Amino acid sequence: MTAALSLTLVAASDAQARENGTSELPYKYEFRLGICGYPTLDYENFTHFYYDSPYYNGTPIKDLFSEYDGPTYMTGNIMASLDVHYRKRVTLSFGLATNGIWSNKYDAMTDLKTRHVSGVVVTALSQVKFNWVAREVVRVYSSLGLGITGGKFDDLSDAYLAGQAVLLGVSVGRRFVGFAELGSGSMYMGGMVGVGYRF
Repeated sequence: MTAALSLTLVAASDAQARENGTSELPYKYEFRLGICGYPTLDYENFTHFYYDSPYYNGTPIKDLFSEYDGPTYMTGNIMASLDVHYRKRVTLSFGLATNGIWSNKYDAMTDLKTRHVSGVVVTALSQVKFNWVAREVVRVYSSLGLGITGGKFDDLSDAYLAGQAVLLGVSVGRRFVGFAELGSGSMYMGGMVGVGYRF
């Protein structure tokens, strides 16, 4: 993905150099749907594995004979957002993301499944995107976002500030677009890919 983003950046920069730089984009809004990479803080705040780690605290003796947790799974954050192209070089984005979590509990003595547990984490995030290349077909950008995250899984619940930075993002298309981003923050580390519709 890094190689593809780099090649697109070079091609787009060359195209941007030939542009007169005065034209406005032919659309005002863009609806996006994407799936994010590794949900960093969701894992740390909503899984028993992290809380039961010996690096976090000791495990009481009584817990050795109670239920234990099976593997915890997450969907990863699935995000829907509305981009408002405020200026050619500045885009405002308002998004909502959800991350599903589920796991099984097992009896410590018999290893039999006792119950299924599930939960959800929701993040509301506002972003400012800076468009380094802003053509009708190709856009290259970076962004900074701030919001709030809250959720519950089994007996764990938490709410905290969310922050996300996109180091490099590329979108390609006119009315229907595909996009890929490389970023780091509380929502995800790694990348996000998805599709969008401009209107």
